[in-house]
Amino acid sequence: MAGRKISVVHLKALYYGEVITTAGLTGATLKPLLAGITEVDVVHGETFKYEEAAPTVTAHKNQLTGRAYRQSQEDGEVKMSFVLGQYDFETKAALQGGTATATSWERPKNSEARYNCFVGLSKDGVYIVFPKGHCVANGADTDKAVGLAVSATAMDTGVVGLASEYWFDESEVTATKDGAPETQSEADPNEAPPKQATEPGKK
Repeated sequence: MAGRKISVVHLKALYYGEVITTAGLTGATLKPLLAGITEVDVVHGETFKYEEAAPTVTAHKNQLTGRAYRQSQEDGEVKMSFVLGQYDFETKAALQGGTATATSWERPKNSEARYNCFVGLSKDGVYIVFPKGHCVANGADTDKAVGLAVSATAMDTGVVGLASEYWFDESEVTATKDGAPETQSEADPNEAPPKQATEPGKK
C-alpha cells in the first residue's frame, strides 16, 4: 500500500548533536535522541538547503568493438547547509571548532575535522537524518550581520546496520522535543472500568 506523497518543503525544525552510533535507527528510536540534542533557534532567511549530487557514471568500452560493455557508478555527496542567524559561543565552537566559554570563543590553531548528527524536519512532516555528518562552519555575511554558515555532508557511519542517511515520516516519530504527545493506546475492552468515588455519607 502506497504511503502519502511528500514534497519535503521548507524547514520547520533543525537539530544537531553527538554522532549517532547505535544501529537500527527508526522513527521510534529517533524520538528519545531528539530530546538529548540541540534544537537550532534561528536559521537566517531561506538559507537551509538539501543537496544531492548526481551520481558519476563511467562507461567501460570493449576495445574490440568500441562500444560500452559495462559501467560503474559512484554516488554523489549528500549535504544539508544553513546559516545560523543567532548563536552563542558554545554553539560556534561545537560547529566550527575552537575553544569557547559562555562569554568568549578562541579560534583553533589548526583546522579540525568535526562530526555531528544533523536532523531536519520539513513543514510537510518529513525528518531527514544524518547520523554522522562531516561539519564545516565559518563566519558569513548575512545582511550586515555575521552569521554562522554550516555545511554537513552525510558520511559512512562505520556501524553495521546504521546507514548514512534516513528519511522518516513525522508519524513514525511519535513524540518530538517540543512535546508533541504520543499516540495513546486504545482501552482494553476486557479491562474493568475504574471505580467511581462515592460522596460522603453514601455507600
